[in-house]
Amino acid sequence: MMDEFELNVNRLFAGYACSKIAILGIGNELRRDDAVGLAVVDRLSSSIDDPSVIVLNCQNAPENFTGNVKRIKPTCIVLIDAADFGALPGDARIFQLHDLEESSVITHKASLVTLGEYLQSEINCNIFVIGIQPADCDFGSGLSTVARRASIVVADSVSTAINRIRAKKG
Repeated sequence: MMDEFELNVNRLFAGYACSKIAILGIGNELRRDDAVGLAVVDRLSSSIDDPSVIVLNCQNAPENFTGNVKRIKPTCIVLIDAADFGALPGDARIFQLHDLEESSVITHKASLVTLGEYLQSEINCNIFVIGIQPADCDFGSGLSTVARRASIVVADSVSTAINRIRAKKG
């Protein structure tokens, strides 16, 4: 499954070689694997060194970061969050914003759809969600082993794809 995910990540970012990109990690550190999006952006922060790519750890309040996002006017925004889409724990999938409107896959669905629609109206951008299937979102701290591994694979896939397209651009 991750090979397909890596291919989809490469396809996603290939269309934004000369664009500004915002990557927002979303999650609640008090609900175990719900924090998987935060782990991804924490890893990305140290592996992407490009001023046209902003990486933000938004915790469970991504709406508080809209000013930062609007200032850079990205063409592409990627939200990374835990998602229950009926797959095996640790699997990852890319969704378009309109895919979320009639589904219940993302743990913060209502706020992500509203956030996405707001950002699209303000800065005319494309928005994608990378959802990672959690194993355990009960109260507690620390990611499950499978979520930790998935966060590394997702972060490395995103970083590799972005760094590859940026190298071709330059």
